[in-house]
Amino acid sequence: MKPPKFAVHKRAATRLDAGHPWVFANELQAPARDLPPGGVVDVTAVDGRFIGRGYANPNSLIAVRICTRSKAQHLDLPGFWAARLRQALELRQALYPGQTAWRWTHGESDGVPGLVLDRYNDVVAAQFTTLGMEQRRDIVLEAIHDVLPLRGGVLRNDVRVRELEGLEQGRGVWFGEVPESLTIHEGPVAYQIAPLGGQKTGHFFDQRDNRAFAARLCPGKRVLDVYANTGGWGLHALYAGAERVTFIDKSAEACAAIERNLARGDLAERAEVLCAEGRKALIELVTHGARFGAVVLDPPAFAKTKKAAGSALKGYQDINALGMQLVEPGGFLFTSTCSFHVFEDRFLQAVSQAARDTGKDLRLIRRGEQAADHPVLPEMPESRYLKSYAFQVLPQG
Repeated sequence: MKPPKFAVHKRAATRLDAGHPWVFANELQAPARDLPPGGVVDVTAVDGRFIGRGYANPNSLIAVRICTRSKAQHLDLPGFWAARLRQALELRQALYPGQTAWRWTHGESDGVPGLVLDRYNDVVAAQFTTLGMEQRRDIVLEAIHDVLPLRGGVLRNDVRVRELEGLEQGRGVWFGEVPESLTIHEGPVAYQIAPLGGQKTGHFFDQRDNRAFAARLCPGKRVLDVYANTGGWGLHALYAGAERVTFIDKSAEACAAIERNLARGDLAERAEVLCAEGRKALIELVTHGARFGAVVLDPPAFAKTKKAAGSALKGYQDINALGMQLVEPGGFLFTSTCSFHVFEDRFLQAVSQAARDTGKDLRLIRRGEQAADHPVLPEMPESRYLKSYAFQVLPQG
């Protein structure tokens, strides 16, 4: 049986032809309520020309997510998803030869909209964020078994974006045997990961390249890692020879994870972990005249929506102003935003304004973004969310 056809307006067709994979509800010629929930549909131009095939959700702002541009491919066959998983696997193996911990699929960027898979050695953590992918969970599992036999898997569906698709949140064991904790390696750093704990899927692979760069500038320095989560930036700095690292995170679970990672690397004597809210901790450190050779600011997304971008920029400006005041002359500020809705130029303006407000002179030494296992579709700006920068805080005069 052929999928039903749904035509889109001319302007939408132009955008979709360029490669963007989302069809918004107001771009359809027919009412979105006519779409089959989670079902396969063909997207066409007004004249009937085939544009792509995807799955639908009549109750979502993103009404159709295109999965293929070929009429010959069928979305409800395991072979379709196995081919996509195999292509993604081959890319990661080429990017990180010999390593067994990375983001395996990154949604639309790997041709699997609504599916994030993170590999932790012989365990996979999965997020199904859309109705269409949720309905194909069993097919995806069959594809995983076909492409990369694993010990077990967990579902990390505790993300708010599922609510936009009419799905419940939750987490739990998906299949097989899942250990309470396991160890992964990122360069020289060993992390203890709890597959069912922590934020997102348990570890943030997206900053791996930026962490490695920052570590090269930290030997012999006192380092402050704010919004540390499980300690990625600071651990890299310690392994690279930092004199001492202060970790700050408000989550007791994250602070406990940092402690475990420090103990595993025999690094506890060169570190301290403060369980505190980031901005409040920065204010207190500034008040007490603390100074560091390097300060890392890697907060969670301040802007979850476009409407929140303005207040988010003010928040980024505030914490960067505080962070700059803590950097010794000639030291380094590593600052990031993972908010897609905060555009690069606006974020840099906020940092520049923070420098003016505090009388600091900055030199930008590196622009970074998400690691290569989080690929970006050039025609889909939404797939590039992470912006990360390394600044030197110049001596005065």
